[in-house]
Amino acid sequence: MSADQRGLTPVAPADERTRLTNPTPTARHHPRQSGPPNGSVARSDPHDVPLSARIERTRLRVRIAALERLVAMNETRRQAVIDQYERLLADRNNSVQDDSASSSSLLAKLPTL
Repeated sequence: MSADQRGLTPVAPADERTRLTNPTPTARHHPRQSGPPNGSVARSDPHDVPLSARIERTRLRVRIAALERLVAMNETRRQAVIDQYERLLADRNNSVQDDSASSSSLLAKLPTL
């Protein structure tokens, strides 16, 4: 299968991955725990969350975004290597076909000599 047929694998943004992997944060809430479930504090009011937690979340979001860019860059490089390899294979196949065609024409000339 060629690289063009495979296509690129899309990378979901960090927020979307979080929603997909943790669709119901309240499902983790244990009935014996007092207070709100883990995910509900972040959804209520951003000012209710301690500053240190907001800073940490922001720092993690920035890191995730940087890693997503790195993954996309690596995917682009990988795709370029695959494309180059496929071009080299095609050139080599064309060269082999040209060589065999030349050999055939030389063999055709031999009986006439």
